[in-house]
Amino acid sequence: MQTMNQTHVPRHRDHSRHFRQAADLLNGPRGALALLVVLAGCGNLTAGGATGEAVVIVSGDAAETTLSSVPGVASLVTSPSRSDHDDSPEGQLEAELRIALVKENGVGVLLGQDVIEVRVDLEGIEEDEVANQVLEAGLYTELRLLFLQIEVQVDEGLVINGVEVTGPIDIDIEDSLAVSRPLDLEILPGERSTLLVDLNSASWLQAVDPATSTVDPQVFADLIAVSIR
Repeated sequence: MQTMNQTHVPRHRDHSRHFRQAADLLNGPRGALALLVVLAGCGNLTAGGATGEAVVIVSGDAAETTLSSVPGVASLVTSPSRSDHDDSPEGQLEAELRIALVKENGVGVLLGQDVIEVRVDLEGIEEDEVANQVLEAGLYTELRLLFLQIEVQVDEGLVINGVEVTGPIDIDIEDSLAVSRPLDLEILPGERSTLLVDLNSASWLQAVDPATSTVDPQVFADLIAVSIR
């Protein structure tokens, strides 16, 4: 068995465009005004109305979700069984992103005032609670993710066409990578609702090119699943 191992070189990204990116995440090019309202304080969004709590959790590879929960994705890659994490690639994923929930009237609500940092293991053993915010009660029909940076390190367990691949895996997203998933999330007054973002790492890692240790960013995006706990 051949082994591919590369030295990890941290990447640094210019975040000067984050304000514009967050506006686009909320409502497209017209979202700047809405973003100003959000950044001025969440109280402006909930004043005078009933509120509930929204929590977003990220997993590297949650056993409770399947590719069938990803809209439009039947089988992009061959995925190993997720019932046994001992057979899954081991390593870590770190990402910087922004998250927004969209109400049924089309208005986006940014979760958090800063860029959200995520750190999870590829096996899905541990989860990262990345957002916890009070929102106006009501129906939310879409979750939007905007990835600004993704770094992946595989320690062991990834074999592509007989080649063992370890080290950093490059997901070159250039400026940003947008992901949108439909929801039917009802935020009830005084209650807590939890969303699980499953990165399905064991699935998209099967699409790694062993010669370059790269993976198509769109494959990564397409295999992200979102469910309500």
